[in-house]
Amino acid sequence: MRHSMPKTNVPIRGFLLAAVLLSSWPHRADSADRATADSYGGRTLLIYVPARLPPAGTRALVVVLHGGLGNAQRIESQQSESGLNMDAVADHYGFVVVYLNGTPVTRRLGADMLGWNAGGGCCGLPAENNVDDVGYIQKAVGYLAGKYGIDHSRVYGMGHSNGAMMTQRLLCETALYVAGVAISGPLNLDTDSCPAARGRRILALHGANDDNVPITGGRGTKGLSNAVYNSEDRSRRVFEHSGATYTLQVVHGADHKLDNISAAIRSSEGETVAQKAAKFFGLATSRQAVN
Repeated sequence: MRHSMPKTNVPIRGFLLAAVLLSSWPHRADSADRATADSYGGRTLLIYVPARLPPAGTRALVVVLHGGLGNAQRIESQQSESGLNMDAVADHYGFVVVYLNGTPVTRRLGADMLGWNAGGGCCGLPAENNVDDVGYIQKAVGYLAGKYGIDHSRVYGMGHSNGAMMTQRLLCETALYVAGVAISGPLNLDTDSCPAARGRRILALHGANDDNVPITGGRGTKGLSNAVYNSEDRSRRVFEHSGATYTLQVVHGADHKLDNISAAIRSSEGETVAQKAAKFFGLATSRQAVN
C-alpha cells in the first residue's frame, strides 16, 4: 500500500532536525572498527556482525535508522544518537545489526546530513524529491538477508525522530518488520489504515517535554522544521484499527533528544534503550546469550 506524497518547495520543511542537534559522544574505536562498511543502491551502510551467531538462515536482523541530520557512522561510532547503537546487545544475544543511511536533507548543509522520506511532507529533500526510501530499505534488507543468512521472519526496525517516522511508515506499508521501536516520531502518513501492519508490534517512546515533535501532534516550537506532525494517539488508533499492537510509553523528564530519553529510561528502569529494544523484539531470550 503506497500513499501519494505531498511536495514542498522549501527544502528544509518537514525535516526533524528538531532536536536531533546531535550531541558529542566519545568515539568507540573498538565497535566502530569492527563494523563492516558496505554499499547498496549508492548508499553506504554499516553492518555489525557479532562473533557468535546462530546458524545461517536462522539469524535475526535489527535495522537502525538515524534521525534528521544524522547518519549511520555517527550512531555506530557513538558520536550522536548513541541510544540507537545496538552493538553491545548484539554481542550478548547474537543478532546482526545494520545502520542504514538516508539521503541529504537540504542543499545548504553537508552531504552527510541525511534524512528519510517518512511521509506527510517529512522530511526536506527526501520528501520534496519523493525518494523511495520504502523500496530502498526493503531491497537493502533483502540484500543483507542473502549475504548474512538472515531469517526474513526475524527482521526488526528501530529509529529516532525522522528515523522513527520512517520505521512507522515501513510498519504501515510493508510486512518487512515483525516489530518496531519508534523513538520521538509518530506515523506521519495521511492515512486511516495500515493493512500491512496486522499482527505487528510497535513500541513508541516519546519524551513528555518534546517541543520539537509534540506528543500531542501539531507544529513544534523548537528545531528548524515547520512541519505539522500527527499525534502519538492518532498513530496508536490507526495501527490498532489495522490489527497491530501499539504501546506508547511517555518518558517523563525527557524532551526530544535521544540521549535524554536514554538517560531517563536508564535511571527509572535500570536498562539502556538498546536493551529495552532487544527485549521488546524478543531477542533477549536468544540461546546465543553470552554469560
